[in-house]
Amino acid sequence: MPSSSITFLDSREMILNYTESRSADMFEYIQSHPQTRFTLWYKNLTHSDLTNRGKRNGWQEGLDKNLLYYLSVKEMREIEEASEKPFESAKQSNIGMSDGFYRDLGMPRLQRRDGPQTTQHKHLQLNDYAGVYLVNDTVKYFTMEYTNKVIRKTGKSVKWGTGETVTLSGSKFTPIQITQAIHGLGTAEDVEFHKLRLSMFCNDTFIVLIEHSAIKNVYIMLEKNPRFFTLVGEANKSWEHYLQVKHQQEQARITVQAGLGVEEEKTRAQQSAWKELLAKEMMNYTTHEGEVFCPFTQLNADFESVPMLFIASHIKRFADSDSVEAYDVNNGLLLCANADALFDKHMITVDENKQLIFSFLIDNNWQLKQKLLLNQHIFELILNDKRMEYMKEHRKIFYLKEEERKRVKN
Repeated sequence: MPSSSITFLDSREMILNYTESRSADMFEYIQSHPQTRFTLWYKNLTHSDLTNRGKRNGWQEGLDKNLLYYLSVKEMREIEEASEKPFESAKQSNIGMSDGFYRDLGMPRLQRRDGPQTTQHKHLQLNDYAGVYLVNDTVKYFTMEYTNKVIRKTGKSVKWGTGETVTLSGSKFTPIQITQAIHGLGTAEDVEFHKLRLSMFCNDTFIVLIEHSAIKNVYIMLEKNPRFFTLVGEANKSWEHYLQVKHQQEQARITVQAGLGVEEEKTRAQQSAWKELLAKEMMNYTTHEGEVFCPFTQLNADFESVPMLFIASHIKRFADSDSVEAYDVNNGLLLCANADALFDKHMITVDENKQLIFSFLIDNNWQLKQKLLLNQHIFELILNDKRMEYMKEHRKIFYLKEEERKRVKN
């Protein structure tokens, strides 16, 4: 899904599947209300959704002033040069939502009038149309402590304050005020929500669950981009817990349904969500919102429009991975179909210097490599230390298969 799009779910099963890996408390709440209708809206945050604090004011300012990307100045410069398009500078700073979202909430959407700002409509509060709550177990990483850590990790020098962290209630859900402005949600009037927004980065996910009961309620959930966890060196505990629960459930089903393979069951349950994580990670490395590309071939496209062009490819084989490794985002690469086919069959691999190695069967076939778009440099930024550790396993199998292929050839 491109970062500029908003996705709508109204199927109870789909909402439960989506929520389960994001919030244990929200998942439990939905299950405990089997007769209640829920709808869910989510979007990857774009530059326009983020607060102007942390954005550079115009392209004349250095990239070190562009704090709300999970990228270093060096990485941003390389991406700008490759794409020939600069990263955005400060502009609209409300979280944009669709007309359908406001209709679902039963709330009018403000429309801009001609004339100066003083002639515009008075802002509206979501709280006048529903109870509005923050889901506490989704905001652990949306604090100044983690925001400053990201800024340090990306080599940017500006340090933000430490006192601007949202105050949570003692329950699972915290009442919160959210205001609708002309361009979307969130204004300076929303003190606690504004604190959260200071720790939102490009390609984090903003999630709104609407409970359609006698008294309508809105639940706000937040999710960090996979790139965040790589930078801060922590595991995504919600995702790992989800995997462990699914693994246990699948093992129980497999025991009952003899003959159905573990890999088939696991793939059905989690492959789609894992692919989306890999896509969201790749979106960090382009100035075109919602665009992803294959790091081996540079083939690029809008992910929402043509997701079938890309495959979530394992580095360490699925069958050899434990329940966490199987869908660790660092154990995967989002590859185009041709590159995935070769990588999956260990006809290509990546060496210690982050360069493609080809099987002897195709190494000298320059025409074929050109047609497959494999005659260029790998996009090395995606190959972090953890991926390179997994790649050792892939490379080991590659060389074993090469020996086998040579024996057969001879």
